[in-house]
Amino acid sequence: MPIGLTTVRQDAVLMAEYAVRFAVERLGSGAPEPREAVLDPKLTVRGTSGPPPGV
Repeated sequence: MPIGLTTVRQDAVLMAEYAVRFAVERLGSGAPEPREAVLDPKLTVRGTSGPPPGV
């Protein structure tokens, strides 16, 4: 019987692309400023989430 677990999905391929790009930039230019990439996660709401009890 499936549980219906609520999950958050993140694009692993896109995260890897950013990681490689940032690593190559760092190798090419010494020690650049810290970089940050903001990715959009996807929330899939299933049976394991809901309002708190009594609400």
